[in-house]
Parts: sequence; structure tokens; C-alpha cells
Amino acid sequence: MEYTYPEYLYDFQCDASACRDTCCAGWNIVIDPVSLKKYKDHPGFFGNRLRNSIDWEKGSFEQYNGRCAFLNEEGLCDIYAEAGEGMLCKTCTRYPRHYEEYENLREISLSLSCPAAARLVLGYQGKPAFLNEYRETPEEEYEQFDFFLFTKLNEIRDYYYEVIHNREQPLSFRMALLVSTAHDLQKRVDRAQLYAVDDLLRRYGDPAFRKTAQRKFAVFEGQGVKRRIQRRKLWQRLYRLEVLRPPFREYLKKQDEFLYRELSQEAYEDAWREFAGSSPDRESEYEQLLTYYLFCSLCGAVYDGDLYSRVKLAVVHTMLIQELDLGAWLTGGKEFSFEDQVELVHRYARETEHSDLNMEAMECMAAEDEAFVLEPLLTGILG
Repeated sequence: MEYTYPEYLYDFQCDASACRDTCCAGWNIVIDPVSLKKYKDHPGFFGNRLRNSIDWEKGSFEQYNGRCAFLNEEGLCDIYAEAGEGMLCKTCTRYPRHYEEYENLREISLSLSCPAAARLVLGYQGKPAFLNEYRETPEEEYEQFDFFLFTKLNEIRDYYYEVIHNREQPLSFRMALLVSTAHDLQKRVDRAQLYAVDDLLRRYGDPAFRKTAQRKFAVFEGQGVKRRIQRRKLWQRLYRLEVLRPPFREYLKKQDEFLYRELSQEAYEDAWREFAGSSPDRESEYEQLLTYYLFCSLCGAVYDGDLYSRVKLAVVHTMLIQELDLGAWLTGGKEFSFEDQVELVHRYARETEHSDLNMEAMECMAAEDEAFVLEPLLTGILG
């Protein structure tokens, strides 16, 4: 089995009791069958506590006031302290690591919903290297797994990493290029013309192509009013999601009212210009977000053939975080630190990445909603 992961994966360290938003609270922690059996058979007083603190029907830990029954007053795990790391269930052992499964391959990322992971991902400088590790495991065979498509998706993703981290062009141009080329590539996938992907990628890498793209993108620039309307449309799509944390939904609405109703168009545009120049590191943070979203999702198109929606979602998530950043900067007296960014991104990720309903809803919107159509999307990016 091959494992692929960003080079900073093993630098992750849990904040433990210092974590300001522990993963042991606010979520239903599902226990895998192997761990359930261990908990059922564990001896002694702690074994009794284990058996009495599990919802056996749902296969999850009981919660008290929204906190796992084993999260103690110091913010540490009693299972780890009393029975050792080997007694942790798969969910607790893995988080915040996230696994995408492909035939004979696992891709491992760190979830932004964890503050410590978000700090590590957002703070990385430059284009991350992705490492490969081989482990002796039985060969897998997936039904109808298209290796040729999977290979091409990897090549497309590698090309996108180069685009994202090429600072010869403004970030808005790079985001527009991701979306527009994905629209083009999707046509080849739909027509089963994967043999054309290599030629397209070579064409996209030609400086002449980028000059042509600049001319085509020019029609979408300088449309400040339409840009703001489009970004608000995308923002409002978040209200269609399942509410996981009511305070975050109220925060969204408050910032929505401020950014898109209270601020004049001129004030909004002036604020964006000033905010964009307020921190030299912020561009890097957005580059890391785009890289993260594409690493986590793009190759999943091997199962449904929809790479375009995945690229659009990577760009839209980043755009929405940009808008949230702007609102936080303005309402915070034009102060917005790296730790503020970590806080905002991890809260956003908790709402959008840890509900199957929300992920499915976002995928459906990316594929079908008028706010995700190419031209309006380019206006939102470039206008």
C-alpha cells in the first residue's frame, strides 16, 4: 500500500489541554467495531466505566453537556490516561488526519477543523512537497477503478499546484485560471477524451496561453458591484447548510449584514484594497488553502468524473474565507493576526467538512446552482 501525505504531516502536535476548541466536545464520536469489542471486554473498574459510558445502540461515546464522557476537567482523555494510547478508537487515533481511499493508495491530510492542524497548514511557506511511503499490505482490487483517469487527475492536480504557487500572476488570476481550465478539462472527461489531457496541460503551461487568458479575463475585471453581489450570493449558500454550531451561523449573519448592507460599495472596495496590502503573509495562507482543498478532493473525481465541481469548491471556499477575513479585519479595528486566521478557518471547516449532509449539499450546489456557473464565478473572483 502506498501512502501520500504533505511533508509537514508528522510535524503535527496536538494542543491537548491547551486546545481552545477540543475535538472531544461538540461532536458525536463514533467508535469502530474493533474498539467496541475491546471496550466491552476491558476488565476492572475502568472497564465498567467504559461500558456505562457508551451508547451501544449508536456505537458512540456518551456526552455530558456536549463533552465526551471521557474528557476530564483538565481537557485530557481518561481512556488515554487510564488504559493507554492503544485503547483509543480509530476516530480518536486518526483525527485530525483524514484519509482518502483509492485502490492500493491512501492520501492523508490534516483537517483544518483542528486549530493545531490549521496553524500548521496555514503557516507553511511555499509549495508543499508530497511524500510517498510504502507499507506491506495485501493488494486491493476495486471494481471499476479507472487507473487512467486517476493518473490524469494526479497530473491535473500537480499542474494546479504550480499555478497556485506561481506568484508571477495575482492570486485572483490564478484562482480564475483554476476554474476556467477545470471547465475545459471537464469537457474532455465527459467525452472520454483523456488522451487530450496531456496536450491541454502543455498548452496551459505555455506563457502565450496565459496572455490569452489575461485578455479573456479582462472582460470580468472592474465590475466591483457585480463582484460584491456574486460573493454575497455564494455567502448566502452557507445558510442552506445544516447548522452544527449556532453561534457560527449568527456570526455569519452579522458579518453578512455588515459587509453587504451597512458598507457602501465604495467603502467595501476601499477596504478590500487596504486589507489586501495589510499583511505580506496572507497571500501564502490563501495559497495553502487552495492546495489543501485540491489535495483533499480533486482525485475523488475518479469515482464520479466531476473534477470541475471540486475545483470550483476549492476556489469558493477560499473566496468565502477571504470575505470572512475582511469582515473580521474591519470589525476588529483593522487588526487581524495569524491566530485570528487560524480561529476563523478552523471554525469554518468545522461547519463545512464534518457533516455528510453539508458536504453533499455543497457538492450539489457546485454542480447545479446558478451561483457556481463559470461566468458569474469569474466575476466574483476578478471583478
